Amino acid sequence: MAQMRAENLARLQDGLITRGQALAAGLTPSAIEHALRRGGPWQRVVRGVYATFTGPLAPLHRLRAACLRVGDGALVTGAWACWMSGLKYGPPTGAVVDMLVARKMDRSDTGFVRVHQTSRLPQMQFWINRDETAGALPVPPDLVLDSIAPTARPGVIPTVPAARAVIDAVVLGTLQPSEWTPAHRGAGLRNVRALMCEVVQRRKSSLAELRVEARAARRRGSALIRVALADIEAGCRSAPECELRDVVRHSRILPEPHWNRPLPGVRGIVPDACWDEQRLVVEVDSRSFHGFGDAPERTEHRRARLAALGWVVLPVSPARLRADPAGVQLQIEAAYIMGRGRPCSRGSRA
Repeated sequence: MAQMRAENLARLQDGLITRGQALAAGLTPSAIEHALRRGGPWQRVVRGVYATFTGPLAPLHRLRAACLRVGDGALVTGAWACWMSGLKYGPPTGAVVDMLVARKMDRSDTGFVRVHQTSRLPQMQFWINRDETAGALPVPPDLVLDSIAPTARPGVIPTVPAARAVIDAVVLGTLQPSEWTPAHRGAGLRNVRALMCEVVQRRKSSLAELRVEARAARRRGSALIRVALADIEAGCRSAPECELRDVVRHSRILPEPHWNRPLPGVRGIVPDACWDEQRLVVEVDSRSFHGFGDAPERTEHRRARLAALGWVVLPVSPARLRADPAGVQLQIEAAYIMGRGRPCSRGSRA
């Protein structure tokens, strides 16, 4: 009976169980050690947490083990939470799982589980492993499946909201690869910009939510966050656009353009950057947005419409922005100066 209770409980937790839960289910310490023996059916995952199966652990099992190790109320954050939010530009997940807990909880790092205390514990979100829950009926949140672990749900892991995940991935990333640290400002800033832009562009978070988390982040390790946030607040929505803004800010001629705003008098076109009075548009030709499917044809059609209405369009590649920012700056400045003398007639709506 005790063995069956433990196995049923483990099924609710993706095949994992804690030592305390196993004892509460009725297993004796010797029975637990017997299951964990060499060649036995169980394996140790992290201190006090066991898998009731042998073989490799999937990401779901590592996340579940971290939650079980730290206890109820803990939330996955950082790189793994970015991955759980579906963000492509987060840092590599790696072996470590970052867990966020309330400051009153006394928990220490164990194995691959790293614990961070906070006085600003966000509202709990839930990541659902679709493979694990495919075809299963949703479990009502107030239904207790087992009194030993009343919150247990197979395939469901508590996590922080996407905005907090992004900020924590940067400021808590002391074990991240060097290209994610302020010491490597070029690559580090590019990566932070890409991640922060993505979470807003893909509507995983609002700009207001990201702003709150960014401004509440600890000062140490948040320098790149502050730079990226200023770019996003200005209207940039990708790392290359932020780098284009760097070029503009270094110019003594170019004022701040409008970023990602609809063009006046032109229906359905929202360029990366534009100077209205000079009728000048600069677009970052990122392959991510302009290089697949029918995007090249749509880009060509859009630029033809702009040319017919008297707008000058300068396409710039991300590679050139990084390799020759001074040349890009001179090209934009020349077009801007020429635009001062261009007739400013407004085209009819297209």
